[in-house]
Amino acid sequence: MRVAITGVWLLLTALLACQCGCAVPQQPGKGMARHRTEPETRTGYWLYLPEDYVKRSGRHPSRQRWPTVVTFHGMNPYDTAAAQIREWQEEADRYGLIVIAPELRTCTSLMQYPLRDPNLWYVKQDERATLLVMGEVFRQTNADPNLVLATSFSSGGYLAHFLVNRYPERFSCLAVRGSNFSSDLLATSQIPKYRDMPIGIFFGENDFKPCRDESELAVEWYRSHRFPLEAKQVGGLGHERHPQIAAALFARVTGLTPKTPPDLGGLVMIDIPTNGPQFASKRALDRYQPVASPLQSAAEPGRGPIPDGGAGESNLLFAESTSNAQPAAGAPTQVAPGSSSARPVSPIVSVPRPQPTPKRPTQQPYNTGIEPAPRTDPRPAPATVPPRERASAAPIPATIRTHGETTGHAPLWVNLSLELPAFLREGSSVLWTSNNIPIASNEYEVQTVLREPGEHQIVAFIVTADDREVTAEQTIRVLASTSQPAGS
Repeated sequence: MRVAITGVWLLLTALLACQCGCAVPQQPGKGMARHRTEPETRTGYWLYLPEDYVKRSGRHPSRQRWPTVVTFHGMNPYDTAAAQIREWQEEADRYGLIVIAPELRTCTSLMQYPLRDPNLWYVKQDERATLLVMGEVFRQTNADPNLVLATSFSSGGYLAHFLVNRYPERFSCLAVRGSNFSSDLLATSQIPKYRDMPIGIFFGENDFKPCRDESELAVEWYRSHRFPLEAKQVGGLGHERHPQIAAALFARVTGLTPKTPPDLGGLVMIDIPTNGPQFASKRALDRYQPVASPLQSAAEPGRGPIPDGGAGESNLLFAESTSNAQPAAGAPTQVAPGSSSARPVSPIVSVPRPQPTPKRPTQQPYNTGIEPAPRTDPRPAPATVPPRERASAAPIPATIRTHGETTGHAPLWVNLSLELPAFLREGSSVLWTSNNIPIASNEYEVQTVLREPGEHQIVAFIVTADDREVTAEQTIRVLASTSQPAGS
């Protein structure tokens, strides 16, 4: 039986790989994307600082902190934290959002599916690591710990629903997109702690069957427990990335003003009928005020705004170091812990269970070959759509060119350029690193100073507009300095 389940699951992952929905169609942002490592759990994560944050050295125009998004990726390798950080950059620049994308141990082709057990080792690891990553970002940037959106794509929904349920004081809104859901992961005893939190469930009309079915189960669960819920099906949409839907909901309930109009015009949003409460403004969020988490150290002193004047990037944007960032000068800045006073808890109201969501006509379903655990009346089995043939992509010619010597004495000034065919540059993202420390992003010509003697491995990570990935490498050797200190 286990062999049969594994075979079906491998078939499902093959179907996932063949669909175009996992590509990242969004354009790169104008802010700063960095890959970092949380030192205690050695968990990698991507951090994106929006354009205005970088331009203003972390100072918010209204002297407040910056709203934050924590996004949980789907099944690796078809969705990753790197893909999520690329997907969210346009919306982050539009609304001024700091985005965190942790690299999850849960969401792989070897995970339990459907996910039912919150005590699996990889779920517990991701639970702890995500909280530590969030705490690190709140300490090291001007991110607002009291304005946090949890969002997800595909199987990342399991963790998004789970973590919001277990740690509602850490989040202020939940908006999932084409995501999986399991009520077995959720503790009903936690419901009174976040019953007023705005919830958004969004999925495509032609989404993968497990994601579509479990999204409907999520709608039913949140409605039955009287959450303020916005549930929408997007007409004609498959398993595709549309973070603007979640971003627009977060902006509406928090009162954020976009710099440019949201890209929602081409989406046909179909309301899922409801008898439960609705929210349409910031009033819903005003009723939900996050309180300090018991996991946050009470010894952390309050911190002021990021200081003005002549400090470098490492001081203004990252106030303390991690494993792949140089230590910053001076004492690290801190985020003031939230108030420890508990907010009043609304009593649980016993209401009749609503009828199941009405069935809709199916236009072109995807049959994944696997049924979720029986929780509602089964649908008629849709016709199987054969997987599309996927042509193997040609290798991408990419090289790093050094304008000068590849060996020299410290401090060594180097000029580098990325040789990439012009037709592949349009819409591509580039991240430059030196010995795994980011030095530039989305640039094809880079200048930097290498001060430490030894070999420096320069790597350019490229992701093309059609979601192909390639790396180019160059080794620079830095010799010990020949200069003598003054007076020696």
